[in-house]
Amino acid sequence: LSMKELEQLENQIEVSLKQIRSRKNQALLDQLFDLKSKEQQLQDLNKDLRKKLQETSAENVLHMPWQDGAGHSGSTTVLAADQPHHHQGLLHPHSDQGDHSLQIGYHHPHAHHH
Repeated sequence: LSMKELEQLENQIEVSLKQIRSRKNQALLDQLFDLKSKEQQLQDLNKDLRKKLQETSAENVLHMPWQDGAGHSGSTTVLAADQPHHHQGLLHPHSDQGDHSLQIGYHHPHAHHH
């Protein structure tokens, strides 16, 4: 092959290579686009499922006493009435002097003012 023919061949190859590369890049971009939209779909689906799960668990908590009948809630009420001291302690931790419950394990700020 003459020099001129070689240069023509080289140019043809370069043009073909550019076309191949741009087609390849386009294919990769298409794939990327598809994956991005799939990702979005999955995220939306995930969000919906989380919402449903929260709603379901919330409903379960709400409906449980009624599904079991009033027996359980009745018995807990009786227990609460039988043990007023324990429950007052739990429900009103601040009833003594406010700060005590918050300072378990810490030195009282007023303790060292002797």
